[in-house]
Amino acid sequence: MAYKKKLPRPRTVYVVDFFCGAGGMSYGFSNTRQSHLAFDVLAGIDIDSGALATYERNVGAPGVKADISEIGADPSILRTLLPRFDPDVHRPLVFIGCAPCQGFSALRKGDERDDARNNLMVSFAQIVAFYKPDAIVMENVPEILKGKFAHYFDNAALKLRDAGYTLKQGIVDLSAYGVPQRRKRAIVTGARKGHVPLPTPIFAPEDAPTVRDAISHLRPLESGEVDPFDPLHRVPKHTQRLVDLIKQIPPDGGDRRSLPLELRLKSHVRLDDSQTPGFTDVYGRLRWDTPSVTITAKSRSASSGRFLHPEQNRNISVREAAILQGFPQVFSFAGTPTQQYRHIGEAVPPLFARFVAWQLLEYFAKGDWQVKALFEQWRSRRKRRSKGAKIKVIDAFCGAGGMGLGFEAAGMETAFAFDMNADAVATYRQNVADVAEVFDVNDKQLVTRIASAVGDGPFCIAGGPPCQGFSHQRRGEADDPRNQLVLRFASLVERLDRKPHAVVLENVTDLDLPRGKLILAEYVKRLRAMGYKEFRYDLNSADFGVPQLRNRIIVVALTQTVAKHFTSPVPLTPGRWPTVGEALAGLPDPAQDDSTEYSNHEVTKEGALNRRRIAYVDMGHGRLSIPPDLQLPCHAGDYRGHRDVYGRLDWFSQARTVTGGHDSFTRGEYGHPFRHRSITSREAAQLQGFPSWFAFVGNRASVRRQIGNAVPPPMAYAVARAIAKAIGRAVNAAQIEEGDAAWAV
Repeated sequence: MAYKKKLPRPRTVYVVDFFCGAGGMSYGFSNTRQSHLAFDVLAGIDIDSGALATYERNVGAPGVKADISEIGADPSILRTLLPRFDPDVHRPLVFIGCAPCQGFSALRKGDERDDARNNLMVSFAQIVAFYKPDAIVMENVPEILKGKFAHYFDNAALKLRDAGYTLKQGIVDLSAYGVPQRRKRAIVTGARKGHVPLPTPIFAPEDAPTVRDAISHLRPLESGEVDPFDPLHRVPKHTQRLVDLIKQIPPDGGDRRSLPLELRLKSHVRLDDSQTPGFTDVYGRLRWDTPSVTITAKSRSASSGRFLHPEQNRNISVREAAILQGFPQVFSFAGTPTQQYRHIGEAVPPLFARFVAWQLLEYFAKGDWQVKALFEQWRSRRKRRSKGAKIKVIDAFCGAGGMGLGFEAAGMETAFAFDMNADAVATYRQNVADVAEVFDVNDKQLVTRIASAVGDGPFCIAGGPPCQGFSHQRRGEADDPRNQLVLRFASLVERLDRKPHAVVLENVTDLDLPRGKLILAEYVKRLRAMGYKEFRYDLNSADFGVPQLRNRIIVVALTQTVAKHFTSPVPLTPGRWPTVGEALAGLPDPAQDDSTEYSNHEVTKEGALNRRRIAYVDMGHGRLSIPPDLQLPCHAGDYRGHRDVYGRLDWFSQARTVTGGHDSFTRGEYGHPFRHRSITSREAAQLQGFPSWFAFVGNRASVRRQIGNAVPPPMAYAVARAIAKAIGRAVNAAQIEEGDAAWAV
């Protein structure tokens, strides 16, 4: 159901998961990677063979049945249990230890008895002290950090600190990480060098995903029914008495207190009469527009909590419990329904586990990736722009200004920019420089206009002629008139009386295909005839601080004197590519936010059926996740087309190429990671590397085309920086006859 992206071969971080259960933590880790760093889960260890069957089915790592207390007593036996495990070779190494929480649970408030499972945290600490993994993670109920059982954690923490670990601990609400559930948990990280911060929340309480967001798309069921397309969307068979009782409970949050007196349990009547109502959530319905209550191992039973469907007269299904617990919809559970509910309730939500996993990857990557600061600094400098000499740039086919913004941030000054799109020119003037005009590349006045703009100092000309005629998405149409614009760009340079010191061409990699190959060869031939030396690059935007796998051809043609001093553009993020989440974090949901702080941040209206379709799609998946009866007729049967249609972006990965069709997930991977909608143009712009303050002019169709056609500014910055350095060195070496040392960069 998933589709693949081309990522670099990663370095490996190894993981052993103790108390692994059904695999919530391991699944989250194994499905989260950075561009150059990924987890390899060596094994999961648990005493529950049923949970291990689910673990192996989904995680793909060995599940080992063993008692952690026995390993804690003699940690050396771990090597026997895991023949593949070599603590000297498998580095960096992470141990996960989410011990059973029942002994600490707040549900045992009145139970003074100790629980043997409480000692398992100490057993885990003993294993950690023996093998000394590079980092550890523990998750449990909040009561491990406070209350009458906290001394168990204190004992474990003392052993871990004595073994050299710096611990970070806190209590978090998992709804702040996209889990549609109010579930508070203690999270502890540990590292032998430095520390691993706790993951940063991304949702305010009022914005967290709700029960409606999570399960309203699923097929309506009655007691005992099973969805024909999903065997886990099945409802326990209720007695007729229970069904009649459920019918008496008001929808959307009602509970046992609404029942007629004759239908209430005697124990509940006694509690209510004594004005100590006890658990009012039992026989309770979930509320549509809030996160759910905590999903427990007993979520199969209406008598155990608020586990009734908000409006249908039944308990929640296995699939609904799993989704509310943060499991993806592709996750499959082994065992009986009772076991499935238990394994779900006892699991660490895989979605939250991904945030923890990412924090570990950040710790091992040890890098600083704040490319956004480039354009904040440039914006500040622009307000106090000096009148000193600078390398001038002519921005041809300038569009909205992606190329121009990058060149300006690299220290050049836009002397003149032109494009045929009036809205794009207006956007350019508003955000980059007020020297953009509507001009045709064939206009005879263009040469004179450029000559007057650049003066007599060093200058370059950059252009990204429209690429649609070459694009892979436009099969055929070899005679598209836009294909000739690459050669029109060469003609413009030929017509200039004084030649630029650098000529930059940007276009799609499909320019290498038969439709564009001859045009590119002719372009290079004509540049050489003018005395230029060309440098050809195939650049991936992700290497330059853009959270997008956007590959582009860049041809830098330089005069012979400048070429002697030229070195290739330097990647800004070569070892760790930025992610979708980093680009979108902090943006409010436009469906709930009326502020005007962010421009171009409007939601495309989707029909109810399309919203239902995208709700079936997990992050990083596409149209194959949609049930057959809901798929479009053109996608049914033997269709082998793009899998990322109806695709949902992955918060922890990179986007595929953002095009002018980004306002509809029906065209590609444009579904928001959490919301059942397409991304907005503001979100698309930030995935293209534009800063949040950059505002686009025009109607929504015009704006989305400007964004999809743009050159990512950070990539343009890196190219411009390399050119600026080469020109500066050439000037300083007195190799440009008309130059002046004042032009040095």
